[in-house]
Amino acid sequence: MTSNNKGFVKENFLFNYAMFIFDSIGFGAAFALLIPGSYPPDVALAISNRWYAASLIVIIFYAVGILGQIITSSNREVEQDSKRGVIFWGVIERLGFVLIFIVLKFFPDNAFSFELFMISYAVFVFSAGAILPSYFDLVSRVLYKYRSIFFSINLTTGSASGYLVSRYVDSQIKNKGLVEGYLEGLILVIIITTVSLIPLILIKEPKSEIRSKSKIKIKLIKQKLISWASIVTKNKELRIVSITNFLSSVPESITPFFSIWLIIYYEIPSYKIGFWVTSLLLSQSVGSFFVPIIGRKFGFKYTYILGLFMHLIASVLFLIDGNGYQDIIFIFAGLGLGIFSTSQSNIAVELGEVGDAGNTNAMLFTFRIPIFIISPLIVAYFTTFENLSIVLVSSIFSALAGIVIILLKLNNSIYPQIRFWSKDS
Repeated sequence: MTSNNKGFVKENFLFNYAMFIFDSIGFGAAFALLIPGSYPPDVALAISNRWYAASLIVIIFYAVGILGQIITSSNREVEQDSKRGVIFWGVIERLGFVLIFIVLKFFPDNAFSFELFMISYAVFVFSAGAILPSYFDLVSRVLYKYRSIFFSINLTTGSASGYLVSRYVDSQIKNKGLVEGYLEGLILVIIITTVSLIPLILIKEPKSEIRSKSKIKIKLIKQKLISWASIVTKNKELRIVSITNFLSSVPESITPFFSIWLIIYYEIPSYKIGFWVTSLLLSQSVGSFFVPIIGRKFGFKYTYILGLFMHLIASVLFLIDGNGYQDIIFIFAGLGLGIFSTSQSNIAVELGEVGDAGNTNAMLFTFRIPIFIISPLIVAYFTTFENLSIVLVSSIFSALAGIVIILLKLNNSIYPQIRFWSKDS
């Protein structure tokens, strides 16, 4: 059976590769409109006028997202079939888009419009996090080689799709205003993501006898956290990356606030958000494109460092002159996001146990959550008092700390490998 599985994986490799890439078109379109670095913080501010609205978007995106990862990761076993989980959470994710649209379209003036928007946004975020363990495991199984190139192409095509959507939204915001223009974009995203679900359904995965547990139990989550503690204790390389993830999270946690600061303090029109999102997405795709090229030659250790360095430059430029460097700031921030996220995806696959990439990725991301929860609240406080220097200096030192630790402590350069799951090899 295992030899047949290996042959099945090889036979369907190119087809599955193509299906994943087609799916990334929908992924990119959705995230262009729904990540904290694009429109949601500004939309939340527009419908509520509450000082903490933008911070709450950032907190929900990361905290609820990792909650989804923890719960579904706890419900998975090593080398468990993944396609069913990917499709299930993919459908729920798309229902989240529809809920957001309904709230903004039919309840914009409701007394609880802000609360309803946050709840619907949380539905999307939870499912977007919940899908990741299954998704990473599916990628690590059916794409047994050239995974580093896949992660790059996936983000590049997704960013290209997001670029087109954001340009459309930008034009709609100019004509109809922020919320109405955003709604027009959501309609387009719902259509694109519905179509992009088809490639996910068509992906061919070998079958096994390992099925997901029927019920989520608190005990399973507790066991998962204990297993993560064991991994961090025993695996020195993952321990170093985990600690670095915690210490170097400030730059990414403040990136969503760049557009808010520019609009509030420099009175730049809100339709500029679309241009900034475009710059962010295009530079993100460029950054991710170079990760497998650099990673194959020097290792993903150095692409990880490069991602942090790009974030550092973005914070330095905003500290010097946010208004004067507004366009280039988003270019470097996008480079940082693309390079860092693609590097971490590859690190999770290469350093984690075979068939357990989704679990490793969830663990690495969890170490970033404390900063992603605390930092937005601190940022909101200093934003209120128009003092951003402390926030930006903290971001610079955070990036520097991550660079130094990885450079000095991580001896493994982390090169890409060809790996089959043990039950398939």
